[in-house]
Amino acid sequence: MDLTSFLDLFVSTLGILYLWWEYRAHWLVWVAGIIMPAVDLYLYYAVGLYGDMMISGYYLLAAVYGLLLWTLPGYGRRVKTSNGKDVLAITSMPLSVAMYLLVAMLAIWAMTWWFLATYTNSTVPVQDALTNAISIVAMWAMAKKYLQQWWLWFVVDIIDVYLLAYKALPFKAGIHVAYTVFAVLGYFRWRKMMADAG
Repeated sequence: MDLTSFLDLFVSTLGILYLWWEYRAHWLVWVAGIIMPAVDLYLYYAVGLYGDMMISGYYLLAAVYGLLLWTLPGYGRRVKTSNGKDVLAITSMPLSVAMYLLVAMLAIWAMTWWFLATYTNSTVPVQDALTNAISIVAMWAMAKKYLQQWWLWFVVDIIDVYLLAYKALPFKAGIHVAYTVFAVLGYFRWRKMMADAG
């Protein structure tokens, strides 16, 4: 097994833990969220998915931000878990925030598409740029613990299954099939957790 295949398998395996922790709204999702993009920076560069490589750098920074938001006391609306821990509450994204994020996503998509088409040898600049733009918005929404982040990940994962299979990264494509399923399950679990917290 060459290095690229090994890293693909390693990150995909870690991705299973990431999914489980995200589904449970557990802060360890951010620890996995720091390790995975660090490895992906190399992996995506090696196969020429430059948009995904750039987004991995953002993911790394966003994971540090998310870890701080989810674990630092005093930030945002907090709730007590069943075992008495003080955690950031899951909330619904306000419409005004959603509108700003839509405009930001479209602008990021256009700029990234132009960059990939102009300055790289990307064979999939439109799709690569789209997953990049949606992912930036989704990661920020996840750090804020907005319920609707799951909708964004669902769209990204559907597109990424195609892109990763096309680029011959079968383990990563497979994990994104699982991510797609978990995006649906996670939405309903977070919605229940939000309702239970009042």
